[in-house]
Amino acid sequence: FEEEIIMKKIIAGILTAAMTMSLCAGFTAMAEEQTALDRILERGSLIVATDAAWAPFEYMEGENVVGSDMEIAADIAESLGVELEIINVAFDSLSMYLDNKEADLAIAAITVTEERAEVLEFSEPYCTSGQYIIVKEGDENVEFIDDLGGYIVGVHLGTTGDFLVSDEVNMGVLMGTNAMVQQYKDLSIAAMGLNAGDVQAIVCDRQLAENICTVNEGLVCFEAKYADGSSTEEQYAVAAKKGETALIEKVNEVVVPLKEDGTIDQFIVDHSARSSALNEEAEAEEEAAE
Repeated sequence: FEEEIIMKKIIAGILTAAMTMSLCAGFTAMAEEQTALDRILERGSLIVATDAAWAPFEYMEGENVVGSDMEIAADIAESLGVELEIINVAFDSLSMYLDNKEADLAIAAITVTEERAEVLEFSEPYCTSGQYIIVKEGDENVEFIDDLGGYIVGVHLGTTGDFLVSDEVNMGVLMGTNAMVQQYKDLSIAAMGLNAGDVQAIVCDRQLAENICTVNEGLVCFEAKYADGSSTEEQYAVAAKKGETALIEKVNEVVVPLKEDGTIDQFIVDHSARSSALNEEAEAEEEAAE
């Protein structure tokens, strides 16, 4: 009889342990199935990763990250009824922050490409751009991308400008022309390099090129086309981790109307003026200090 009681206790213990393990597994599965949208609503905040070196889209104003992209981020957060948290990271690490769930969205003038679409979930495009070439005033040697042979070309690391020039140097129209790529973490440093003669040209997105030429005297920019007439048109979109379709649907509910009614275009115009004014103030302070 005593042996029977002991056996029943052992069996009961085994069953309890099995049920506990099953429940734990169930909770783990539930945690794994939680979407980015669920996390945002549960947390009460939207975490957006950006690289604040892309005026007028994202740039530093004192200790704050501002820009037309950050206006979009604020509208998305407001539509979700949560606070906005911005983290400033390197452009080439944006996807890592999404993968690690350290950020919910990446907004940084990100160009939609087939390669990126394989690992990222993109919203509807909110801005159309293209690559531009920046050179010093008086440089009449460059009209097309094909003319950059022999030049050291500055680019922003990990961007479509970087990919474009690197591809052309390695296997395209600039292969064998002694053209070289100089990668920078910040386009403002690339502009300093161009003024100093460290590079002879910069290739970057149109709005960024126009902003650089606005805040740097002696530089000019123009559309980067090939000699055969083909262009480099591209589109920017908000990015999330691949598979986060519910979140991107919510993003589209905000982005599409803002694009259609011209609000995003106005954001870009306003922040072009704002970032230019900041640069002028900084230059004036430097001159006063001297």
